[in-house]
Amino acid sequence: MAGESVDRGSKMSIMRIVQVLLRESDREHPLTQQEILDFMEKKYGMTVSRRSIGRNLNRLKEAGLPVVCREVTRVVNGKEAPLSLDWYWDHVVSQDELKVLIDLLYFSHLPAQQVRQLTEKLKRLQSRTFSDEKDNVKNLPSPGKPAEAGENLSILSRALSQKKMISFYYDHYEADGKRHHGYTVSGEDRLYRVSPYQITASDDRYFLLCNEEGSEDISVFKVDMMTDVTVLEEPARLQKSLKGLETGEKIGDFLFSGHGIYTGRPVLCSFEADWHLMSDIMDDFGRSARLLSARQDLVTVEVTIPASAMKAWALKHAPLVKVTAPSYLVKEVKEAADGLSRLYGSP
Repeated sequence: MAGESVDRGSKMSIMRIVQVLLRESDREHPLTQQEILDFMEKKYGMTVSRRSIGRNLNRLKEAGLPVVCREVTRVVNGKEAPLSLDWYWDHVVSQDELKVLIDLLYFSHLPAQQVRQLTEKLKRLQSRTFSDEKDNVKNLPSPGKPAEAGENLSILSRALSQKKMISFYYDHYEADGKRHHGYTVSGEDRLYRVSPYQITASDDRYFLLCNEEGSEDISVFKVDMMTDVTVLEEPARLQKSLKGLETGEKIGDFLFSGHGIYTGRPVLCSFEADWHLMSDIMDDFGRSARLLSARQDLVTVEVTIPASAMKAWALKHAPLVKVTAPSYLVKEVKEAADGLSRLYGSP
């Protein structure tokens, strides 16, 4: 019985050491053996010997747990002897990595209470010394409900792994506020058959990048608006067989994410913009934006993106932006602007 009691005490001691290292230490905040002893007595009311602490720490390290220490050598009675100092738990997620994860939560537009709850759970991955520096930060929830695509994602992942085609109906909302399948010219529900290539996340949504049967283009569908998704027996069409991808280009080269997903071969676009838009230009295009000239009130910029993305960006910032090239895009933007003018009436 006495042996069992000692064994239980040893196991309890090891468990408490693990808890102390997990909550009180990290790479920047290692603990001495005496500090570990003090924490065990203060937090758990356990009094153990210094030798027992050292022995159990080495057991944890030898067992393959992420327990790290600083090894030094000392001379005792004329002989060199190893000495282990500064013990800490090497957390799977570093403090910098954890800050990135928490930042993503705050950028997610989830409800504030949910962000706080998830943040507290994530903080448990680090020691008590960790600070996310978010005490005075509040996120702004999205006005819309985050898109849910769980089951569809599972089916699409299976189709992508098996390199199979899929079929589905694609929904939209109508004036009654309800979802309806898209329909053909004859009024029947339209069933899509596509070769799936990639799932992309952007703007709180998942998008499927694929090729519709009978088309040479890359199409984009909102995963949460797809219904009755079915994996077919037919193999998916090879990406490299599509026009524009024959030379080994990647599908990601045909994408642009900026308040939506835009596809198409990137083209060199140039535009003039009011200089007040420089911050928006850098936010939306980053280093891909090349400043050609700048006057006091006007900047000229080049950027290589899909034409559809340039068109949407120019119309979004009208009348502060004028597309100057390519010529076909200038014509498209002008026609869209003329349509808006007719809609609202000429001044």
